[in-house]
Amino acid sequence: MKTIKLAVIGGGSSYTPELVDGLIKRWQNKEFLTRQLALIDIPQGKQRMETVAGFAGRMLAKAGMPCEISTWAGLAPGLDGADFVISQIRVGGMKARWTDEHIPVRYGIAGQETTGPGGFACALRTIPVAVDIANHMQNHCPNAWLLNFTNPSGIVTEALIKHTQARVFGLCNVPIGIKMGIARALGIEPHRLSLDVSGLNHLSFVTGLYFDGRNIMDQVIDSPLLEEYLDKIRAGRHLAYFVEDLNVIPGSYLYYYWSRNRSIEDQQHDIRSGKGTRADEVMRIEESLFSMYADKTLENLPPELKKRGGAYYSDVALNCISSIARNLPQIEVLNVENKGAVPGLGANVVVEVSSTVDGAGPKPVAQPRLPAEILGLVQKVKCYEELTVEAAIEGSVGKAFSALINHPLVQDGDTAMNLLRDILDQNSEFLPRFAGKPIPAF
Repeated sequence: MKTIKLAVIGGGSSYTPELVDGLIKRWQNKEFLTRQLALIDIPQGKQRMETVAGFAGRMLAKAGMPCEISTWAGLAPGLDGADFVISQIRVGGMKARWTDEHIPVRYGIAGQETTGPGGFACALRTIPVAVDIANHMQNHCPNAWLLNFTNPSGIVTEALIKHTQARVFGLCNVPIGIKMGIARALGIEPHRLSLDVSGLNHLSFVTGLYFDGRNIMDQVIDSPLLEEYLDKIRAGRHLAYFVEDLNVIPGSYLYYYWSRNRSIEDQQHDIRSGKGTRADEVMRIEESLFSMYADKTLENLPPELKKRGGAYYSDVALNCISSIARNLPQIEVLNVENKGAVPGLGANVVVEVSSTVDGAGPKPVAQPRLPAEILGLVQKVKCYEELTVEAAIEGSVGKAFSALINHPLVQDGDTAMNLLRDILDQNSEFLPRFAGKPIPAF
């Protein structure tokens, strides 16, 4: 059986126990053994990380899995000799996410962790840190694969591919969530179902759906499953006509684009009612989870972890690790360099696309051209993403403004400039590259 060392940056995340549960299952299935698990976090996250490590140790002991867990308040030497590195960091913590979600609401725009101005702010904070992590890997584990879960995953992965030497790809749980949901609704085993996916992270579309190699896309779109799915993602049944016409299944984040008014109205209602944004909800969930993780009698994943979101996040990561470690090809939906796989987008940009994964890593699978009604939106968002990467790397106020005004949820000069001013002001401690650079007043 293959043995690996896995380093997890952001090891104090509430998600980490799900990953450990997945590592145990892979060992039990005789796929690979994680002989060393290095949890890495910042000094401020050390207490949470130690709590997670204690719980993980109890899980491993119960399973009888021989794995050495170590914790590190800093990158070195935890990265030394790692075969795989998972990045799941949140620069600024949940407090910064809360700010990301509330600033846009002031301007009549939905505040979201990865989409729109909230995702933009998150990217500005995160990209320099992600690049620094990748550069450290060159000194401590130059041959390791970096699996990026850090949001916004597509944008951060693009920065890493363009500005570092790391062997890296990005992951997201939305496509596998769609796959598992369809498999469950149809009563079939997930491994017999495969998807063609094309687009961007949090703006991708299922264009093909196969059961044992037979295309069942028409069957699913013509069934009640479609309306149930659109209801679930809050997109509205009126979009069923559009979807049926184009013969695609959208990801859940299309809600913010095609139901823009509803998205901000829903969020404003939640804030007025005291429920708050998703950040408020997650903070309440995490307080409960860490109380459970600290219980020295807890040896199994608590059901409450499902409320945290991110279902199946460990599955897609460990599928990729298994394929690379054992050189066994399989298809996964990943964020990778396009190389022409998604027509209509640049060859060197990052796309979310079905990819073959084997011992050499991921390779995007060529997809048909997306319908014009969708491709235009995807191209617009990709323009925003490219400008965001450049702004974060260069500390460019001009490119930051250009990124915001090009985002489909903004597209107004005054709004973009006011958003930028608020974002840079609220995040100044995390954005030294923008320090001292004036923002024009209108």
